[in-house]
Amino acid sequence: MPKAKANRGGLKMISCPRCGKRFFSETNVLQHMNQPTGTCRFASWHEECSRSFSQARCPPSDNSVPCSSINRPPHFPSADSNAYQDWDLNPPSPEVHETEDFTMDAPEEVIPLVPGKFVEVYEGSSEVFPGGKSFMDTFHEDQYSGERRSNLYFPFASQQEWQFASWLLRSRLSLTAIDSLLALDILQGIPLSFRTGKQLHARAEVLPSGPAWLCEEMEPESPTKHPVHLFYRQLLECLQSLLSHLLLAPHISFVLRKVWTSAARVCRIYDEWLSGDRAWEIQDALPRGATVLGVVLSSDKTNISVMTGNRVAHPVLISLANIDASIRSKTSLHRYLLLALLPIPKFVHKTTRVRGLLQDRLIHQALNRVLTPLKTAATVGIMMSDPAGNLRYCYTPLASWIADTPEECLIAATSPKASPITTATSKNFGDPFRHPPRTSSITLSAIQRACAEQDPFDYKNFIKVIRALRLNGVVEPVWKGWPLSEPSDFITPEPLHHFHRFSWDHDTRWCILATGAAEFDYRFSLLQTLVGYRAFEDGVSKLKQVTGRDHRAVQHYIVGVIAGSVPRRFLTAICSLMDFRYLAQAPMFTDDSLTELASALQDFYDNKDAITAAGARKDSWEIPKLELLQSIVPSIRLSGAVMQWSADPTEHAHVQEIKVPARAGNNRDYYNQIARHLDRAEKCLRFDIATYMESKRGEEDLRVDEIEGNETEQDKEHEPDEEEFPTDHLAATRSPINYFTIADALVRGCIPNAPRPYRTFSTATTAFHLSTKPSLRLSVDEAATVFNLPDLRAAISEYLHRLESGMPHRVSGVRSQQDHQLPFDRLQIWCKVRVQQMHYHSRQTPDTLQTLRAFHPSTVNLHGLYDAAIVNADPDSNWPQRGLEGHSVVQLRMIFRPLHSKDEK
Repeated sequence: MPKAKANRGGLKMISCPRCGKRFFSETNVLQHMNQPTGTCRFASWHEECSRSFSQARCPPSDNSVPCSSINRPPHFPSADSNAYQDWDLNPPSPEVHETEDFTMDAPEEVIPLVPGKFVEVYEGSSEVFPGGKSFMDTFHEDQYSGERRSNLYFPFASQQEWQFASWLLRSRLSLTAIDSLLALDILQGIPLSFRTGKQLHARAEVLPSGPAWLCEEMEPESPTKHPVHLFYRQLLECLQSLLSHLLLAPHISFVLRKVWTSAARVCRIYDEWLSGDRAWEIQDALPRGATVLGVVLSSDKTNISVMTGNRVAHPVLISLANIDASIRSKTSLHRYLLLALLPIPKFVHKTTRVRGLLQDRLIHQALNRVLTPLKTAATVGIMMSDPAGNLRYCYTPLASWIADTPEECLIAATSPKASPITTATSKNFGDPFRHPPRTSSITLSAIQRACAEQDPFDYKNFIKVIRALRLNGVVEPVWKGWPLSEPSDFITPEPLHHFHRFSWDHDTRWCILATGAAEFDYRFSLLQTLVGYRAFEDGVSKLKQVTGRDHRAVQHYIVGVIAGSVPRRFLTAICSLMDFRYLAQAPMFTDDSLTELASALQDFYDNKDAITAAGARKDSWEIPKLELLQSIVPSIRLSGAVMQWSADPTEHAHVQEIKVPARAGNNRDYYNQIARHLDRAEKCLRFDIATYMESKRGEEDLRVDEIEGNETEQDKEHEPDEEEFPTDHLAATRSPINYFTIADALVRGCIPNAPRPYRTFSTATTAFHLSTKPSLRLSVDEAATVFNLPDLRAAISEYLHRLESGMPHRVSGVRSQQDHQLPFDRLQIWCKVRVQQMHYHSRQTPDTLQTLRAFHPSTVNLHGLYDAAIVNADPDSNWPQRGLEGHSVVQLRMIFRPLHSKDEK
């Protein structure tokens, strides 16, 4: 039987100063606050660490003067701050600027800058005008705003009732389940204004609404088995909802800029869409003072039903390229709105190819119906309100259409045998150069030629004509008549499919064929997987239903797995593709890094014949994704970093916007129930934000009234507290642990109560963290026996000798066998250490934590568990500037600290 716990109730309890958790001693409190994953540790050190870290930073040099000349308004984060990681909890309050002539110059635009960078801003762009409506203005203009003067939560009786109703509306409970819940005796004694699910939904319809949903019956060219309906929202309302969102105020920009690494303006920097050449060219074509709103669309089919039913939806999502890429790309922030649900009809035509042609035409017909307002706004412009409540004269070019390769061909109106971006055909997909871009005029000319040769409604004969012209049969493509929107420009590279799916479909297949499936799987099974990495104990050749996370995981190992079993040039080709994909995922590029990126791709083409020679690929290189890689460098120069166009957030949006609402219904009329579910969820979200802001404003007014007349001159000098925002609607605000900052604060003495010696310390490139308590305390000889290190004493002695004499330390080598005397005899030993480095693509951003293990042999691990690492023993080497020069691949055998006699006491 387990031993009973001792009754310690009579002991004095000590509470954690942060979370209030009670402990029996001060040591336990310090151990609790020193936990690496604990929130109390970060909360208690955050302020002091941040202060010491900011003081340690050097002041801007003279080269940063041009950047400082651009004034930064309040509430906008700098480029090296952590504000881009999550929402800013203190956005500026809505304010309408008034002028006598009802126009004004553009406000000093907020541009995220880094000291030492030089920025050229597009002069005369994005002027603002009075008369717009902010988010709260729209809330106050609701038809029931009069009732909300006495009851803010109308049509609900109180805040508590609204919280309960909001939970019910957002849950997946059916009407029957809600009726059963409300019928419970425990709820009968609570006064509620609704007693059934229908009454609850009826009251929810009274809430202020977002973009309205519409349903329209369509008339396809050919008969279908069932009527065809198009569900969509008012497009301009969706755009206005994104543009005027209260929480987006610090994270949206309107002024174009060109960023340079020096005042000579030789090397450009590309990150956001507004920093690319295309946005600049679009602004050149617009009237002075116009605002460019880069529209981002995404479309792809997704499964609704699970296991059975074969139900598929075809959603269209919309966002804005003006929103910071770090915000737009974060899946938890839901910055993609569901715009439309495209019909997926079943045509009665007998020919499969004709049915495909009819479906493609119907998709473009539906898209034309939904996106026509955007075309009009891109032609003549439209006045829209920004988050501050000012009006801007906006034009809406198409910045990007995020889709996989088949969907890109559908949008571009090309066949799968042709590139949707360039004039290359399937026979040219393996060429080591980029073909001319496929402009709209080229495609429209081919469509006109096909229609002139054959009637487009004579489907069978028309298919023969379009096959030769590499078209898909669409006569009226959606982008026709859309100003400033070329398919070769807005069809941007998509990393999820063009990088990771390509690697799985082709790289992995080539390696399996060259190595042999059995040998390939055996090599994967031998890998010792690090903490946090995917393990493939049974290999990968027989995997089914592989996810994007698995695609990424295989890329971590594949070069090392095939090394030694394939020809050198084969290995070089695979490694070059991996380098290209990794470099292309950077959040920021310079002209120099783009040259390096193009060089990595060229290395693949220089060695790709080795793949054919190894029998892993036939002579033909008809791979559409391979040809699309040639367009990545030009796309970065035009539209900024490619990672902002990844389908990861849109795929996640399919779950939240499509699958969850569909599975909350009764498996009938999916589109109708999805629209109703999202409409209620949007109303709840907007009502939550509005009531929170209004309640805080009321509390502030009441406080001001109480102290009015008693305010002293000293009180007037104090600035009012910044208004807090509801964290319920924001992403998790917990920042990742930065061991570099913590180690710096420890060295500066900012944390006097931290246990000594410090368990967190750092070098110029790497930070280390050990737990407070070591795993073992052994003598040197005992540790040598337990960890099977017979030369441990000699290795420590040699290290101390070299350290004292200033000689460089050797990572490995033969140790002398003479008796070595050490100034200590016992060791503190840890079985794992947490390691952190700066991100490769951003040397100011801490990377994710890595855990390295060094477990001695035991019954669980008969031979121990020792992770491998790359260490730098050469003080002259510098990562990443000099690559791996001076580095060694080692096995971590023991993590220890000498234990002196005073430490024992």
